[in-house]
Amino acid sequence: MHEPYSYIPLTRVDQQVSQETGFAISSPILFDLLNSLSKEEHHEILNLLPANQGLIDSFSSFHCKLYLPGCLQELCEMTSGRYNTLAKLNRAFTNKIGIYKKHKAALNLIFLWDLPNYLDKQVMKSLIEYLLQHAHENVKLHFYIHTREHMPASPRVYSIMPEGKIWLENSGDATVKSPLYFQEALQTLFDPFKVKRSIMLSSGLREYILAL
Repeated sequence: MHEPYSYIPLTRVDQQVSQETGFAISSPILFDLLNSLSKEEHHEILNLLPANQGLIDSFSSFHCKLYLPGCLQELCEMTSGRYNTLAKLNRAFTNKIGIYKKHKAALNLIFLWDLPNYLDKQVMKSLIEYLLQHAHENVKLHFYIHTREHMPASPRVYSIMPEGKIWLENSGDATVKSPLYFQEALQTLFDPFKVKRSIMLSSGLREYILAL
């Protein structure tokens, strides 16, 4: 696995956890994806969240290299006004994500969680271009899109639970307007990726998997 990483313990599901702390949701596309991964093949996986125990446990049985930069907030702070050239954008992505040209990756699984809802559109498009430089031809891209008018003011922290659920930590009461991306807008934003599957979740999130 990719070292070093910041370690954040996952709240165990056998503990009593109040709804004020967070809540669990089903994520059928994510778990179908995990269940389809070969145990024999090598995988390179990018997860933009900090490391947590649920994530480590979920991939412990796979032969994989796991990139865990924990840089969601830093990416959200990027604007196309400040990062107004391709060179500035690529340098920032390299510094924040930690994948360098001389150690070129071959990512075949990328978890963005709900980051696309918060990124400047031009930064999002440039991030996709950057990741493509380090992606395997069979790469899969997974994320959630908010479908309600308002969403939490910042990206949530997501953890994979051992009983096949995703735990979402509450991020406070503050909200902002959602971009309310429809599939047509996502196809443009994530080009050349194409939507392969999507499903509406009861939490108000729409789950997506994209591929080239």
